[in-house]
Amino acid sequence: MDELPPSLESLQRGVSELTTSYHDRGWTTEAKDLEGAIETAGKRVLATDADPDPTTITLDELSACVKRWLQAKSWIVAEDLGILVLNSCESLKGERDSMTMTAMNNLAAAYWGRGQLDQAAALAARVTRLRQKILGEAHPQTLTSMTNLASTYRSQGLWVDAQKLDARIVEMKTKTIGPLHPSTLGSMSNLAISYTNLGRYEEAESIARQLVDLGEKELPKTDPSLLNWKLSLASTYRDQGQLDLAEKLEEEVVAVSRDEFGTHNPFTLTSMANLASTYREQGRWSDAERLEKEVVASSEKILGETHPQTLMSISNLGSTYRSQGRLEEAKRHGEKATAVMKEVLGERHPYTLVAMADLAVTYQMNRQSPDAEILAARSLRLMEETIGKDHPHTLSAMANLGFIYQSQSKWDVAGGIVETVHARREKAIGKNHPDTLAALEDLRRVAWVEAADQNAQRTLN
Repeated sequence: MDELPPSLESLQRGVSELTTSYHDRGWTTEAKDLEGAIETAGKRVLATDADPDPTTITLDELSACVKRWLQAKSWIVAEDLGILVLNSCESLKGERDSMTMTAMNNLAAAYWGRGQLDQAAALAARVTRLRQKILGEAHPQTLTSMTNLASTYRSQGLWVDAQKLDARIVEMKTKTIGPLHPSTLGSMSNLAISYTNLGRYEEAESIARQLVDLGEKELPKTDPSLLNWKLSLASTYRDQGQLDLAEKLEEEVVAVSRDEFGTHNPFTLTSMANLASTYREQGRWSDAERLEKEVVASSEKILGETHPQTLMSISNLGSTYRSQGRLEEAKRHGEKATAVMKEVLGERHPYTLVAMADLAVTYQMNRQSPDAEILAARSLRLMEETIGKDHPHTLSAMANLGFIYQSQSKWDVAGGIVETVHARREKAIGKNHPDTLAALEDLRRVAWVEAADQNAQRTLN
């Protein structure tokens, strides 16, 4: 028997099935939310003087429920109900209806929160095109869709696409609602993140510092926007080697986030992960390990075991274990993160490539030289193709490959790589950046070994 097209009855039946499922799983709050939405819709229908449209009213209440769950970062239930609402809206109202486009936008956000990035990007791009055509680019709903699409691009590692879209959004909002509107400031923060991803640290710092200065004057210390801006500014400090400044800001944000939102909160976990990265850069391995283990455990529960943020935290913990000499644990974590990233994100995603490059170093320290060289060379080649030859991540991968060749006593090959890394880092991040100085030390070491070899050869001859 053919399946009947969606109707109010089929919509209510779908909600009833979800409600039963949530009760069975012990998700009582979510089940009551659904029951409340249907009850409120019924009351609205009865209270309407004119001819009521029960379907529209029901979809409106369910859409509001999806929105609340998105705001609470309850991604799984938001996706469940979001799919049901969108299917009903498309069939009953058509894709050009405003309610349908809102449902698309909400479901795209749920997909993003679940780490289902390809689905999120496809739906976000679709609703953006529809709103640009129907409402115009400057319409607030269009700009919301563009913002979600840019966020998805960032998560996919499509950083150039994200930056272009973020810059356009800031330009449009500055013209339409003004440079100091909270929505404009939020978009400026997104642009700063995109600049950071592209290694354009000075531009990112300039925007982030402007936002923090404004926020400290106008907002309470616990305001989520201010905390997010401080975290962005701290990231630019860390990426430029200003570790003490990064540490101070990140410790402040972590403390406030724990108190205000609790440890089992995505933003708190991000702030903890960032602080752990700073500790790692400072060589504070025990402090980094303590935070990273907490982040991994909480991320697996809150975000899921295959979420990109969870996988990156596992890779980072593996890196910390390696620095502590705990090579088997480092290898196990690195291999787990890399394998799942390849499956979930794809091999060419920047997160995957960073994890691959890091795992290559672990292999080398485990004396798996052939595996290390192959993996390091592949991650470097793919980074050059995707994020560019001069990106800081690419230069780190190149430095890793140089380290592997040094460990194998392939000094002539290592010398050429180290020289390239130093020259590119000097140009990209400056002479005094810690990574540039480290490359200079590598260059001196290789030059010293090569000179010693030449002297030895002359002595033998």
